[in-house]
Amino acid sequence: MLRRLGVVVVAMAMAACTQPASPSSAAPLGHTFDSPEALAQAVLTRLAQSDVAGLRALALSEQEFKDHVWPELDTSRPERNVPFDYAWGQMKQRSDGSLGATVSRYGGKPLRFVRTRFTGATTQYASFVVMRESEIVAADENGRDLVLQLFGSALVKDGRYKVFSFVVD
Repeated sequence: MLRRLGVVVVAMAMAACTQPASPSSAAPLGHTFDSPEALAQAVLTRLAQSDVAGLRALALSEQEFKDHVWPELDTSRPERNVPFDYAWGQMKQRSDGSLGATVSRYGGKPLRFVRTRFTGATTQYASFVVMRESEIVAADENGRDLVLQLFGSALVKDGRYKVFSFVVD
């Protein structure tokens, strides 16, 4: 009897460890900022340094997407039959492609932050907000203002801002 109880306890513990993290038990998001302006400035700083790894760190990681975003998306519902790996892979591939194009075009160029805005829809989820179609207005070395789409959307969670992805189409 005691042995069977031990097997049940071990099985329950293993099942708990294989369940996806709930948003409340997930590690906090990394590389977040207290305002959209601070986020945009961080993007411009890393872009001026052509720091691709630093730019990638500003966007959602696979684990952050899995823990914080995926559970709240309609796509994640079982009846939709969209595997997490597929959804993440598609987003990551598109984000990396857009980031590569952005670095090729603006990397190494000193741009001075002027302002930022989001011109697309804002979507409220249970524990976060997605602000779409970011625009960063930055001045080039000649003082001319440029309107740039350097990342597509920002995630706001617990009052902190993070790049959702670099997809800008």
